[in-house]
Amino acid sequence: MIQVKNFSKSYSNQIIIKESNFEIKSQRISFLMGPNGAGKTTTIKCLMGMENHLGEILFDGKKIDQVRDRCLVIWDDCPFYTNLSGFQNLLIFGEGKKSKNEIKEIASKYLDYHTIKNKVKTYSYGQKKKLALVLVEILEPKYLIMDEISNGLDFDMIRNLQKSIKSWSNSMTIILTGHQFSFYNEIIDDVFVIRDKEIVLLQENFSNSGIMLEDIYDEENS
Repeated sequence: MIQVKNFSKSYSNQIIIKESNFEIKSQRISFLMGPNGAGKTTTIKCLMGMENHLGEILFDGKKIDQVRDRCLVIWDDCPFYTNLSGFQNLLIFGEGKKSKNEIKEIASKYLDYHTIKNKVKTYSYGQKKKLALVLVEILEPKYLIMDEISNGLDFDMIRNLQKSIKSWSNSMTIILTGHQFSFYNEIIDDVFVIRDKEIVLLQENFSNSGIMLEDIYDEENS
């Protein structure tokens, strides 16, 4: 469980997130909703200790510095070492986690052999996303955050990714953000919204509620 207590974030005199209290339950898929500029990315950075903030954030009772090696964030732009091959990147990030042969086997589920051997600077946007997804299976984090993860993926990959995320949630606490709502509707458990600069839990057991994210977004931003 990720416990967030009295959390707030400001830049100079501009309030980004005002005092918020919420819990991200373990082994569930939580979705953070808000329009562009609402503070979703800033909140993720604060969770990961990348930004200063007020309040306390605990990961199963521990601070981020104690669990950082169990966390993985996949950003929309998927930063990698672009002058290295995809496989070289995986070996660097996956050092000590999986053997070379295991990494090859996992990578083959997402990218063909020739693509893995090519430098990342030749990759398309979607191929970078797939390379990032390989890292999830290599690193097996306890806490996984993914920003706009469905962008740039073809239909078959999207369907497979939905199944993978559901499977990963058996052992991971997952936070998702994005605007391609049709991708998330079927898989998320809990919906949080940034409302008037405060993060609040709007809906639990969302995928069984019959509600659509599109409707929530329209209502929250009307």
